[in-house]
Amino acid sequence: MKKSIYAIAFVLGLTSWNLQASVDIQTWTTSKGTKVLFVEAPELPMIDIELKFDAGSARDNRQPGLASFSANMIGTQTAQLTEQAIADGFNDLGAQFGGDVNRDAASFSLRSLTRADLLNPALDLFEQVINQAAFSETIFQRDRQRLIQRLQQAEEQPARVAQRAFWQGLYGDHPYAHPVSGTVESVESLNIKDLEAFKQRYYVAQNAQIAMVGAISRQQAEKLAEQLTAAMPKGEKPAALAQPKPLTQAQNEPKTEVIDFQSAQTQYFTGQIAVERGHPDYYALFLGNHLLGGSGFASLLVEEVREKRGLVYSVYSYFAPMRVAGPWIAGLSTANNQAMQADEVVKQTLQGFMKDFDEQKLADIKSNLIGGWPLRMDSNRKILGYISMIGFYDLPLDYLDAFPRHIEQLSKAEVLAAWQRHINPDQLFTLMVGLPE
Repeated sequence: MKKSIYAIAFVLGLTSWNLQASVDIQTWTTSKGTKVLFVEAPELPMIDIELKFDAGSARDNRQPGLASFSANMIGTQTAQLTEQAIADGFNDLGAQFGGDVNRDAASFSLRSLTRADLLNPALDLFEQVINQAAFSETIFQRDRQRLIQRLQQAEEQPARVAQRAFWQGLYGDHPYAHPVSGTVESVESLNIKDLEAFKQRYYVAQNAQIAMVGAISRQQAEKLAEQLTAAMPKGEKPAALAQPKPLTQAQNEPKTEVIDFQSAQTQYFTGQIAVERGHPDYYALFLGNHLLGGSGFASLLVEEVREKRGLVYSVYSYFAPMRVAGPWIAGLSTANNQAMQADEVVKQTLQGFMKDFDEQKLADIKSNLIGGWPLRMDSNRKILGYISMIGFYDLPLDYLDAFPRHIEQLSKAEVLAAWQRHINPDQLFTLMVGLPE
């Protein structure tokens, strides 16, 4: 999604956090039924706010790109303000307004200093931009043409083609299958009434969440949350997403798909549908993946594919847990004449890892993860991202403290058992885009 970033009057790098402190997350519900998560951070006179809706591309229904385009139109006009007036308003206050959309959610953020003469008008403007958003036909036509051009350009980029085709191949007819921004054809078919209807359905208090981190009191935070939702329609939560079909039911044998593309390099992905956010096995899967392909030069995939054989510059793997089961993915880019060999080495490395791995390497990875854990929360913005995730996916409030404890307690046998429950190397979906040999 296009990010609407306006000027900022303070230096981003100054934000800090006591690395030894636990994150004290306070939570409550507004009078309209919106979940709120708040962390008081008095170190600097600033606040980060995120308003999130269960309105990601999984809610597109049969109109891929609808959720993303709708979110992009927020901040372009209100009943009283033009696009330029909104931009000037945030600039004059030294505040930042931004937005993002993914498969699960659409979110809008505000960063401001907490001085009343700056924060109060920034909040008023933020609230107006969200709750009084007006969709202009002129801006819609302009932005749709720009989006179509970007999507057409993406069709010439093998990495983008591979990413789109991999999710489609892995998820089939599930709402996670199509690209977040849609396709040229689907975007061409959208009209402004579609976007307005989407906003009215999903941008409602019952489907919203507010996360805040900053130098304000709990009392101020409660007042702020009420202000943001006062004019918002109450609405209702959407139905839960369907679970994607387990790979063992969707496929009876390994599947490899090749898309011919005139390029010197082959873009390569292999993976499976794995677990949802909050699954109890995620800790063991995450830890194991850090050893397999999630820790850069310390990972087994880099050792086998890059260091020993020189097949790639970069190779990686990761889990992407979401509202319902997200994927485990391994990826790389390599010369066409090395693609089949790289595929073979990736799968051999995965199979070897799932049978056994060095106990000392696991200990080193655990030490690295636990030792570096505080750095994942060394700014207000990072903390905002974590508490937003905790609230949206209904994770326990002590998640940030519990995570390193879970990692510390995991044994090699528990890691292997979790991987064997969720990943089957004989039933991977593999995609290559290029001219692989």
